[in-house]
Amino acid sequence: MSDVAPALPPVHIVVTCANRKNAVVPDELRLGGLKDRPLEQRFSIWAERLGATAAPVLPAINLYAGEHWKAALDLRQTLTSAANLWVCSAGYGLVAVDTSLAPYAATFAPGESDSAGSSPAAMREWWRQLTRWSWPTAAAPRSFTDLARQNPQAVVIAVLSESYMRACSDDLREAVTWMASREQLAILGPPKRCAEVDEFVVPVSGALRPVVGGSMQALNVRAAAYLLRATGDNLSYSALRQLAQDATEAAPPDPGRRPAGRKLGDDEVREYIRRSLADGPGSATSLLRRLRNEGQSCEQARFHALFAAIKAEVRG
Repeated sequence: MSDVAPALPPVHIVVTCANRKNAVVPDELRLGGLKDRPLEQRFSIWAERLGATAAPVLPAINLYAGEHWKAALDLRQTLTSAANLWVCSAGYGLVAVDTSLAPYAATFAPGESDSAGSSPAAMREWWRQLTRWSWPTAAAPRSFTDLARQNPQAVVIAVLSESYMRACSDDLREAVTWMASREQLAILGPPKRCAEVDEFVVPVSGALRPVVGGSMQALNVRAAAYLLRATGDNLSYSALRQLAQDATEAAPPDPGRRPAGRKLGDDEVREYIRRSLADGPGSATSLLRRLRNEGQSCEQARFHALFAAIKAEVRG
C-alpha cells in the first residue's frame, strides 16, 4: 500500500481587476472611446486594438496597483496548497496573473466612462464575448466554465465586486454544472445583489472591516484572505460561509464607519441627479459621494445605473 497522500484538487482564486494601473493607458485602449458602436462591432474593434497595440506590456501582477490589488496578491500565501491566481478583467476577460497585458481602461461598474455596457444584459454579453475570444492562445482557459470543465474536481473561489458578479453570473452558473459538487464554487462578495448566483455567495459586508482591516475598497479581498487562513484546506462553500457568518456576528463595532444615511428611492435619486447635473457636469462617483456626505444613501450599483439612465436621457 502506498503511503503517498492523494493530491489535493487544484484551487483557482479569481479576483476582480483594479482600475489603477502602473502604466499610462493610451487613448485607443480606453473602452469609452467605442461606446457609440454596436456591441459586437465594439468588441471586434477592441480585441483588434489589444492585439495590435504598440503599448508596453506588463505581467498582470505588475500592471495593477492600489490597496485592493496588493491584498489580492497576498491571497496566494494564505493557502497551504498550491493555488492559481486569476484576474477577472473587463478588458481582457479571465487571465492568469502572470499574463502580459497592455495598460487599458475598461470596467463592469455601471455609469463609468469606460463601462462595458449600459445595462446588466449588455455587461453579461460583453463577458460572453470575452470568454469566446481565443486569447492569448486557444488552449488558455477563458472563463469560469473552462476552469471547471478542465478539471471537475477543481475548487473555484471568486472574489468579486457586485458589478463583476453580475456580469459573470451566467458563466458562474454554467461552471457549477461541470463541477463534481456545487460545494466547489464559492463567490466572496456582497450578498443579495445578484439573484442568479446568490446561492453560491459567501457574504462579505462592511461589518467585517474591524476584523480584516483596511478600507472598504479592499474589503472583499481582505475578507477572503482572512477566511482562507482560517479554513486551511477545507475550501468548501459551506465551510467558508459558516466562517464568514461567525466572524460577522462576532465582529466589534466599526468606530470609523459613518452611520447609514436616509435611504433614497429611485425617484428621489433620479431627481437628485437631475438637479446636480443642471448645476454642472459631474461623475457618478463624485455625485454619490456628495449624496452620502449630505446624510443620504443609495447602493453604489443602483446609483450608477440611474446616473447612466439620466445621462442618456439628457443627451437624448
